[in-house]
Amino acid sequence: MPTEARGTVATRPTAAERVRRWSPLVVLLALLGHAVVLAVWPDAHLLLIDLQVYQAGGRHVLDGQPLYDGGVLLTLPFVYPPAAALLFAPLAVLPLPLLKIAWTAASLLLLAYAVRRCLRTLGVPPGPALTAAAVALVAVATWLDPVRTTLYLGQINLLLLALVVGDVLGRRDSRWRGVGVGLAAALKLTPLLFVGYLLLVGRIRAACVALGVFAATVALGFVLAPADSVAYWLQGRFAAADRISPPAATTNHSFNGLIARAFGETTWAYLLGALVLVAATAWVALRAHRRDQELLAVTLCGLGTAAVAPFAWSHHWVWTVPLLVLVGHQAVVRGGWRPVVLLAGLLVVTAAVITALPGPGVGPIPRTGLISLLPDAYLGLFVVTLVVAGWSVRRVAATR
Repeated sequence: MPTEARGTVATRPTAAERVRRWSPLVVLLALLGHAVVLAVWPDAHLLLIDLQVYQAGGRHVLDGQPLYDGGVLLTLPFVYPPAAALLFAPLAVLPLPLLKIAWTAASLLLLAYAVRRCLRTLGVPPGPALTAAAVALVAVATWLDPVRTTLYLGQINLLLLALVVGDVLGRRDSRWRGVGVGLAAALKLTPLLFVGYLLLVGRIRAACVALGVFAATVALGFVLAPADSVAYWLQGRFAAADRISPPAATTNHSFNGLIARAFGETTWAYLLGALVLVAATAWVALRAHRRDQELLAVTLCGLGTAAVAPFAWSHHWVWTVPLLVLVGHQAVVRGGWRPVVLLAGLLVVTAAVITALPGPGVGPIPRTGLISLLPDAYLGLFVVTLVVAGWSVRRVAATR
C-alpha cells in the first residue's frame, strides 16, 4: 500500500458541518410543503381569524365599546385581559392585508429569536453553525402543529414564547429581568406560572418585577377601560373556561379537558390533578436548574402552563419548540439512539400531517397532527417528557 494511502485517515464530519450541510435541504422541503398548502387551501395561510379578533378588540377600546358583551368580530368573543386590548389598539389603524403580512413576518422573526436564544443557552457559540442550526430548526418548527396553527390563525403564542424565553433565559445580570414574563402575563394569564419558577430558583427580584409589570397593566386597564376591567376581574370573566367552547370539547387539550371528557366538569378533580402536575413539574424543573439544565427546566414549565390551563387549544403548546431544540441538539451533538428516538417521538406527536381537509364541520383550515385524532396527545407527551426528564436529571446527579 502506498505511503500516502496508509497515512490518510477518514474523518467523520463534525456536528457543525453536518448542520451546515443539511440545513438548506430542510429549509427547502419546509418551504415546498407550505407552498403546496397555500396553493391548494389559500385560506389556511391567509385567514388569520384570531388576528382579526385582536384588531377588533383594539378597535372596541378606541371606540369605547364593551369588550365582553357578545362578540367583537361577528360571534367571536374577546377572551383576553383588558390590558391586552389596549396593547392591540395600534392594530386597529392598519389595513388588514398589511397587518396580516406584518404579523406573520413578526411571528417568524420571534420564532427565530426564541430558537436562537435556546441554542445559545445550550452553549452553541455564535457563528455559521448557530445560524444554520437556527434556520433549520425554524423551518422544522413551522411544521409542528402548534406553530403551524399559531401562524394560520394569527395567534400571539409565538410572541408569548419569545417574551418568556428572552426574559428567563436572557442575561442574568440584566435589570430588566421579569419584564418579559410580566408583559406575557398581561396578554394571557398562564405565563404567571413562571413567577413561581423564578421564586423557586431564587430569582426574587425578577419575580417581583414580573408581578409589578403585570399589576401595572391591570391598573392601566382600570384607568383606561374601567367597565371592561370590572367585568373581567371582578365579575369573574377571567375564570370562565367556557368562554369560547365547553371544557369537555375535543379542542381542549389540557388536563381539565381530559377530566371533563372522562368524568364531566369536576372542578375539584381538575384542581387536585393540576396541583399534582404543578408540583411534579416544579420538582423536576428545580433539579434541572440546579444541574445547569436551564433550557430543560424552562421548557417543562412552559409545557406545564398549557397542561394545567383550564382550556388549552393546540396552538397553546408552542413550548414544543424549545423541546424540539433540546432533543434536536442532543441528537446532532451527542448522537446515540436515545435522543434520536426522543426526536422521532416528538415529531410523530406534533408534526402537522393533514388528517382532514377543509369542508363542512372542519372549517377553512385543514386539521393536522395526531392531536386532531387524539385530544390528549400533547398532555401525554408532556407527562412522558416529565418522566424522562426526571429520570435524566437523577441519572446526571448520580453520575456526578
